[in-house]
Amino acid sequence: LIDLAVALKCFGVATGYLIIVGDSMVDALDHILLPNGIDDENDASMIVSWVLSRQFWIVGALLGVLPVSFFQSFDSLKHASAAALVFVFMLAIGIVAYAQDLADPCEGYENEYECRGSVVPYTDAKSTLEKLPIFIFSFTCHQNIFPVVSEIQNRTMARINIAIMSAIGFGFIMFWIVAIEGYMTYGSHVKGDILLNYPETGKVTVMRICIAFMLTLHYPLQLDPSRRCIMSLIKEIQNVLSSSSSSKNSKHMTVVTTTTQSEQQQQQRPPYDDSQIESSTLFANIRQSNIPHKDYNSSGTEMQQTQGKRTPLLDTANETILNDSVAKQSFETTKTPSALAESSKSSSSSVMFYVVTFGFLLFSFATALVVDDLGVVLAMVGATGSTLVSYVLPGLIYIKLHPSDKFDGTKIMAYVQLVLGCLIMPIALYFVLRGASVH
Repeated sequence: LIDLAVALKCFGVATGYLIIVGDSMVDALDHILLPNGIDDENDASMIVSWVLSRQFWIVGALLGVLPVSFFQSFDSLKHASAAALVFVFMLAIGIVAYAQDLADPCEGYENEYECRGSVVPYTDAKSTLEKLPIFIFSFTCHQNIFPVVSEIQNRTMARINIAIMSAIGFGFIMFWIVAIEGYMTYGSHVKGDILLNYPETGKVTVMRICIAFMLTLHYPLQLDPSRRCIMSLIKEIQNVLSSSSSSKNSKHMTVVTTTTQSEQQQQQRPPYDDSQIESSTLFANIRQSNIPHKDYNSSGTEMQQTQGKRTPLLDTANETILNDSVAKQSFETTKTPSALAESSKSSSSSVMFYVVTFGFLLFSFATALVVDDLGVVLAMVGATGSTLVSYVLPGLIYIKLHPSDKFDGTKIMAYVQLVLGCLIMPIALYFVLRGASVH
């Protein structure tokens, strides 16, 4: 359940990144290549029309993420992530500059009323629930905590908490600045993509390019957890199929081996009555007892065995048991050598890594080409996948891991988190779908 939820959530986010990159670059290049607009379709050359198509930039975004999509650790992505943070700061600085009237946010509008809407301290419950998935979506980075923790040097709980609080704190500050300053600039007229409010100027073009590069560099941060979860699901399915197949083969081998050994013993054994000894186990029991028994020598002559005397047949039986045991151990060792098993497992994991990566990229690319607006889809992902990852699963996992603990503050909060998630998911999803149908 966890792997499936994380994989689908990250796939939706990564696909949204490609769509936003395509739309942002089209708007940015439109201002650069056609600053005065075009009155006739023939005024634009074929190359310009090609460059101004969103499909062109989605392909470009896919080619851009390829070099950073095959790293197997977050440490390998540190340079790309650092570059992405630079673009985040540039975007935030631009929004603050327009909010503080360092640049005219209403340039190109006929009057200020068309530019700025009303500013209210709070909204009604309906509007809040419709936008709640966006807030949940913004802070859903839980899927990356496992590789982050595994790669922290000198790992302690204190260092892990510092990493978690730093990430959430930095994200909260950046979201607060962009949300408050953007809302104070345009009020109720602010759009979901705030860059759509700003005038078509060189400054806004730079901000759009910053968003495009930022999301391209952030794409691997969604690809990596989704890939890990998909590989985990594939391995789990393989284990189930393998255990089922092994169980069937084991039963079949047991029947075949028993039949073959019985036939070999029947061929090697001298003729005797059915009432006489038929297994090496009985030989051992008889040897420990005082009961004399009958046997035959190599010529088939009956031999009387008594206590304390070794018999040719007993020696032969013991030797047969030893040889069978050695042969069985040799067969098992030859059948499953540890070196070959480890090599095969490593090779299989490597192939699976590349297959899953290419599959993720291709499906994400194809979806971004076909769908030009993922607003409702991303809201649904926020209402379902993000709520599941952020609220339901953390609370549920803690409760399952600590079933016998007393109800302290942590366990109470785990139940609160679980209940909130179960309530938020259907309510937010209802209002998202209702709002989409109205629009």
